[in-house]
Amino acid sequence: MDSRFTLKDAVFVLLFIVVIGAVVFVGWMFHYQELRLTALQQTVGQLGDVQKQQLATLGRMENLLRNGVTVNGGTGVASTEAGTQASTQVAGVIRRKEADGSQYVYCPEVPDSPRQPDKRPDYAYGDWLVQNLGMEPQRVTPFIANDMAGQMASGPVLETLVGQDPQTMEWYPYLADWYRISADGLKLTFHLRNGVCFSDGVPMTADDVLFSYNTIMNKDVDAAPLRAYYDKIEGCRKVDDRTVEFTMKQPYFLALTFVGGLSVIPEHVYKFEKGEDFNKMSAVLVGSGPYKLDRWDRGQKLVFVRNDKYWGDRPTFDRLVYLFIGNTEAQVESFFKGDLDYLGEPIQPDPEIYLKYTRDPAYAGKFQAYKFDEPSAMYMYIGWNCAKPMFKDKETRQALTMLIDRKAIISQMMKGFGVEMTGPFNPLSKQNDPSIKPLPYDPAAAKAKLAAAGWKMGSDGVLERDGVKFEFDLSLRTGVPIREQIATYVQQQLKQAGIRVRLTPWESAVLLERLDNRNFDAALAGWGGGTPESDPKQIWSSESIADKGSNYVGFRNAEADKLILEGEKTMDEDKRMEIWHQFQKIVYDEQPYTWLYSEEDDAFIQKRFKNTEPYPTGLAPLDWYVPAADQKYR
Repeated sequence: MDSRFTLKDAVFVLLFIVVIGAVVFVGWMFHYQELRLTALQQTVGQLGDVQKQQLATLGRMENLLRNGVTVNGGTGVASTEAGTQASTQVAGVIRRKEADGSQYVYCPEVPDSPRQPDKRPDYAYGDWLVQNLGMEPQRVTPFIANDMAGQMASGPVLETLVGQDPQTMEWYPYLADWYRISADGLKLTFHLRNGVCFSDGVPMTADDVLFSYNTIMNKDVDAAPLRAYYDKIEGCRKVDDRTVEFTMKQPYFLALTFVGGLSVIPEHVYKFEKGEDFNKMSAVLVGSGPYKLDRWDRGQKLVFVRNDKYWGDRPTFDRLVYLFIGNTEAQVESFFKGDLDYLGEPIQPDPEIYLKYTRDPAYAGKFQAYKFDEPSAMYMYIGWNCAKPMFKDKETRQALTMLIDRKAIISQMMKGFGVEMTGPFNPLSKQNDPSIKPLPYDPAAAKAKLAAAGWKMGSDGVLERDGVKFEFDLSLRTGVPIREQIATYVQQQLKQAGIRVRLTPWESAVLLERLDNRNFDAALAGWGGGTPESDPKQIWSSESIADKGSNYVGFRNAEADKLILEGEKTMDEDKRMEIWHQFQKIVYDEQPYTWLYSEEDDAFIQKRFKNTEPYPTGLAPLDWYVPAADQKYR
């Protein structure tokens, strides 16, 4: 073979080198373009972040220009408003009294929780929180969800104009970034925070606030219990797209609590022509909160998922699940099987169960247990239907209370997890008058009262009056052993005095319906939640008897009505407490309820959850989290 390198070979090699070079160049160009594209994407993302920061900054500047600024850590003030006086800033909340006497509160950003979870070193997003409502809600739609289960379920979805610090119980702007209360207390103005939107991404405006208020006040909407709190409002008007003003008919000591506590719902979702149309939307739950309703598996559970369009900080849990386990024993079994993460309100562990598991070495360290007091804790009572002839007079109702050994119920059945009450106010609240002493457990004196009220023993051993035997149904909720024990004990004690009691257990929804329709004789039930200082009107005003109001026992007293109205408009706390104490004396003397005890709270929480300690206002599940290594649902 001839091995000489010819001109032809040189041309071929040159062409080969050119081709290789071209390939390398094209590859480099693709790589260069990829680098440029990546850089461009990063720049766009940074611009998006910058734009968000700019919008937030512009929002803050807008408010600062309108409302003044604090300097030197809040110890001094520079303001564009003439006559502005003192200003204080605590945890990002600016509070000051203006020259005209109005109160102004501004919060550029929503304050962190006192135990902000994402500040913890082992904090992680993810996992589920599975809880129990104790019963299936009748409805979950805002304003018409009148049972506790429906109201609890809406908590992660609905938000309010103001929020409450769980440690100090002070109010601060939430959906609003500032609010102002006039010196006479008759005008409350709220300015919506920039960037707030509903879970479908639609921005919140003043029109939504106005719509929410008007929906509650629509008498064709089934919101009578809630509407009772808003009857002191003269009206609500839109000032501009982000500002609303509420005008009060009179000063009201809880004006900020209820006006600022208005849950804002989207008009474009709930808009209706007739009130009955809104009432039919029993399963529609849309708000601006950190979670949104994913599905309602009837008879089983409600499932909420993270709201990816949430305007605030990203919520911790991927899902919130609410089960409907009404039986206490089944609830406890589910907890220790790991199907439930939390036992607490509305069906907390019975005292006997709490003591059993916290003292058993086999369970030591396997779960967290808390026992705590709070001024808004639930209380148990027997409500006497005052419309029934046998309960029409206070002497009979007083005798019934004196026939029931309430101290024995607390010590034996509640294992000391309760405090005897002398009226509708929690013993820890300033509203409660400690000088009022409980009616004694005194069967002999009680029988004398019954005789004076016209009751005589019949031939069959049952008391009679005006030809009517003293026998009645005591309604109670099924599946709660402690209530069944109390009801049986009451039945036995009244039997000894010649009173025949039939125990009639009902499923929760049925019991609530019977109470709403006044279709009962007496009921063993409980009230819970609320604020440390509450307005008695919802439960005790004669106005709350009609329209399925919460005064289902039909208590009527002109002097009590007068004191409620007087207390509501008394802004001086000391004077208001004197009024509440007078009111309490009347109600306790009348005994429309036999108050049994104020319940001490307890709870079980699975061990994997962190940051779970109770606040003075109770537990805060949305503060909880699970470290990544301990997460159960991935």
